[in-house]
Amino acid sequence: MGMSLTYRELRKISDEELIDQHDKEAKYTVVGTSYYLEELARRDSQRVNDSMLRCTKWITVMTAVMLLATVVNVFLALFR
Repeated sequence: MGMSLTYRELRKISDEELIDQHDKEAKYTVVGTSYYLEELARRDSQRVNDSMLRCTKWITVMTAVMLLATVVNVFLALFR
């Protein structure tokens, strides 16, 4: 490719095409320290997202358990 893609073009290409293009261009690119810092920040962000997803799943499970316990409690209170 060599030239920059438009935003629409960039959004349309697959992840694999984007990775392939990156790998081709990276051979001829000089990077500064911000390149590594941005990758570290991206990885930190991914870890936070993964952690939040795990927490959300546990909260959903706990909410379902509490709902079930509440329904059972109401049932016992009404039909005792």
